[in-house]
Amino acid sequence: MKMILQMEELVMEKITENILKHVITPRNPESYKGNYGKILIIAGSAQFGGAAILATSAAVASGAGLVTVASVPEKFTSINTRIPEAMTIDYQDKNTLIESIKKNNVIAIGPGLALSSITKGLVKTVLREATIKQTVIIDASALTIIAQENIKLKSDAHIIMTPHQGEWERLSKLGISDQTPTNNAEKLDELNPKAILILKKHLSEIYYQDQALQIEAGNPGMATGGMGDTLTGIMAGFIGQFGNSLDTIAAALFIHSYVADELNKKDYVVLPSKIITKLPKYMAKFSNE
Repeated sequence: MKMILQMEELVMEKITENILKHVITPRNPESYKGNYGKILIIAGSAQFGGAAILATSAAVASGAGLVTVASVPEKFTSINTRIPEAMTIDYQDKNTLIESIKKNNVIAIGPGLALSSITKGLVKTVLREATIKQTVIIDASALTIIAQENIKLKSDAHIIMTPHQGEWERLSKLGISDQTPTNNAEKLDELNPKAILILKKHLSEIYYQDQALQIEAGNPGMATGGMGDTLTGIMAGFIGQFGNSLDTIAAALFIHSYVADELNKKDYVVLPSKIITKLPKYMAKFSNE
């Protein structure tokens, strides 16, 4: 009841481009790849290999120092060809996966995963093995698995969930019309009071304990497959290099839509792959302001 009363009094804080100037800072001249995060992205399947490529490409382009993608072996050639900067492992090899989980400080799971006994095991393994020093980003199919299997969101790691409204409906049991700030905050508190919720929608929202934030960016040209996978990769890359904070998460969410808005000035449809290629340019712009 206390949470409900807090949220009723809470004003939704707006996220503007000022967050980018605050978070994206010039790099130290004496840097090496280990300074900018070790990212593990568990993604892809025989049917949805593109999701793994988009999420991994976004993590690399947004500045992550080292990126490993855990996927199915039949997708390794396409991943290695499209993203030579990333390493690959087979997520069906449980020992190798657990070893990789321990080595990385940000783990993103979900984009393009099939719904199977193997992927159900992946979600449980990540939640069990991740530690308090790590961040786990849960997206897409991983959220559906958690909802279908009634998996408890208990983990020592810092959890970030990135559902669109339909995925949040399955997870929270809130119909889209009932997804008000008060209800969203209450359900998040029930699922995991320490977790962060990023609700993807028109003017996406962030929820964390008694805080609610909303971006002032985005356009209908973004309504295309792979957009959420791209956001997951950006989120992982930002947290890896700038640290896990509400400001970092807000900046990752905002730059995703900001770059899309810039592209939408000329492009009727905004392709996720185009957002990815423009990320280094706009990060350089804001790091110097």
